[in-house]
Amino acid sequence: MKINQHTSHPSAFISSTFVDLEDERDCVAKGLQECGLIVNALEVKPASNGTSRSEIVKGIRESDFVILIIADRFGSIVPKITNSQSLSVTWWEYKMAITFGKPVIAFFQKSDFFNTNYHDSTSDESYPRKRKLFEKFKSLITVSHNPAYFTDSYDLSEKVKRSLISTYREGVVKLDSDKSSLNRTIANKEALISCLEAENKELKRKLDKTQNPSGIGMLTGFGSLSK
Repeated sequence: MKINQHTSHPSAFISSTFVDLEDERDCVAKGLQECGLIVNALEVKPASNGTSRSEIVKGIRESDFVILIIADRFGSIVPKITNSQSLSVTWWEYKMAITFGKPVIAFFQKSDFFNTNYHDSTSDESYPRKRKLFEKFKSLITVSHNPAYFTDSYDLSEKVKRSLISTYREGVVKLDSDKSSLNRTIANKEALISCLEAENKELKRKLDKTQNPSGIGMLTGFGSLSK
C-alpha cells in the first residue's frame, strides 16, 4: 500500500451507497476518527449531483485506504460524475481507487440485515438492468478482494478497525523496506560516482604523462623564452 505523504495520520475514504448505509458509514467514520485516522467530511456525506468529480478524485487520491461497503442496492448512476451510463458512483469510486493503487478493504452486509426500506425500486424500468450490473460488481469484488461479511453498524465498525490495523502495519513495513532499498541504491550510486571520479583522475594523469614525458615540452618552451 502507499502511505499518504500529505498528513501525519493515515486516512480513509468510505465508498458505499448512502441512503441504505447511512448509519453504517457514520459508525465507521466515528470509529476511525477515534483511532486517530482522518476521514474527510466528504466521505461522511453522499456523493450526489451536487458533488464534483474533482472532490471525489481528490479524496481518493489523498487517502491511504478505501473502505468499500456493499449491501443490496446498486446505487445512483450519475454520468456527471462517472462519465458512464452504467457505473454507479460506488463502482466508479472503486475504479478510481484501483487506478490510484489504493488498498481496497471490502465488506458485504449479510442479507438478513439489509435495510429493505431503501432497496432499488422494482417498479423502476431500469431495475432489471441495474440488478444485473450489481451482481457483476459484487462478483468482481468477491473475486478481487475476498470481502468480509457484517451484520449491523457496530459489527462493521469493529471489523473495519481490525482490518485497517493489519493493513496499515503491512504498509508501514513496506514503506520502511522501500526506504531502506532507496538508501542502499543512493549509497551504491555515490560509491559508483566516487569510483568513476577516481578512474577519471587517473586517466587524466596518464594522458598528461604520455603527452609530456618527463616535462620535455615544458623545458623546450622555457628555452625559447630565454632567447
